[in-house]
Amino acid sequence: MVGKACEGDWEYRTDRAPVPIKITVKKFIGDDWMIACMVPKGNMMHCMVREAEGTLKQIKYNTTDKELPVEIMEVEGLMADFFEGGITDIKREGESLRIKSGGKELIFTLDKDKPM
Repeated sequence: MVGKACEGDWEYRTDRAPVPIKITVKKFIGDDWMIACMVPKGNMMHCMVREAEGTLKQIKYNTTDKELPVEIMEVEGLMADFFEGGITDIKREGESLRIKSGGKELIFTLDKDKPM
């Protein structure tokens, strides 16, 4: 389950994008968490999730709406679909962060370009 160790900057590398996808996980007030995702040169996506009775419920999803370069269209669409699915779990496993959303799962790694 999401906890203090999940906070920070993470990345997802794929052959479908020329650069890593970046996310930031941040604890907000009370039981709320913010997850922001950015495909470089693409749109900013962010979700708000709330911890309740040992589970996560996505309470908000927003994205900017700018025109995308062709080389990131596919991967940004995949990320948007993933986050729109509704985050249900975030778990840190060493230097990896496992996020479940809409019945799918992605594993992000610690963004070593940024200090934790």
